[in-house]
Amino acid sequence: MKGIKFLGNSRVELADLPDPKLGEGDVLVKVKASAICGSEMGSYRSPNPMNGNAGHEVMGVIADLNGSKRFKEGDRVGVFTIQGCGKCFWCLQGKPDFCKEAGGVSNAHSEYVLSKEMWLHPLSDDIDDATGVLLAGDGLGVPCGASARAGVVAGDVTCVFGVGPVGLGMTLVQTFIGARVISIDINPHRLNLATEMGAWKTINSTEVSDLRAVLLDLTNGLGPNKCFECSGRQETLDVALDVTIPEGIVTVIGHGDQKINPQRLIFRKNMKLMGNWVCHFSDYDNMLRMLHNGLQATRIVTNRFPLEQADEAYSRFSQGLEGKVILTQ
Repeated sequence: MKGIKFLGNSRVELADLPDPKLGEGDVLVKVKASAICGSEMGSYRSPNPMNGNAGHEVMGVIADLNGSKRFKEGDRVGVFTIQGCGKCFWCLQGKPDFCKEAGGVSNAHSEYVLSKEMWLHPLSDDIDDATGVLLAGDGLGVPCGASARAGVVAGDVTCVFGVGPVGLGMTLVQTFIGARVISIDINPHRLNLATEMGAWKTINSTEVSDLRAVLLDLTNGLGPNKCFECSGRQETLDVALDVTIPEGIVTVIGHGDQKINPQRLIFRKNMKLMGNWVCHFSDYDNMLRMLHNGLQATRIVTNRFPLEQADEAYSRFSQGLEGKVILTQ
């Protein structure tokens, strides 16, 4: 099959890749659309080539049922990013991300991708391909899941540190919920995108001498109710812990080398610190409700490229020139 191959050092090409081999419980999905995720950048920029690609956000149509009774060939489906054993305590709750045997979908920027039957979401005809990618995987799942677990409600003042694709999704989702969102980044282009997503205020942290003071000034000296650290940087986590209102919540989403003294949560703060990895398979219904209630998920999609132009798509994404990017077939 044709698919994207990571060559190392920020280079990709369309190449012949091995056809997927169906196993027990697998179905074969013909890919219609896949999304580039920020978590792919480590593999993309690495000097080490891959046999395929790190894509994992994907939707398509059933190409080979392999005995499945749940679907029929041609059904449109979203492929959930994390897939578990299907039998353990966590999988039976729709939380395969906690399964001890959990593994991620890979090689999704290809003509075909494998998925266990139980980790597919059926997509109705009113859900376009790009929205299907965002709903099924972590493109919309992380913003929705993290916002729900932090209990974001209308009237909250929230702060999003880092407005890459995840942070832009946070801004969009929390604005939709009714929060006033402060979006922070060092990339002017992405701050402009955050404004388009509905941010109440945007701050370029390189243009202020005291970010803590600015955030307190915006919140009448109280601080945001909830902060979301999406950049994986120590300095932004430190600011979030300093400025979040007493009894507020800091959610860590970005991946990076960060440390914290738990005592910072206690004195005069009574704060909560929580983490958020991807999302749960069971979060899908809540995301679907938000979509049907008016959430315009594809606003975070800033560009679409055919698979043959993946090199340009990755280059633009890597330079911070895009929000979410969809590869189409």
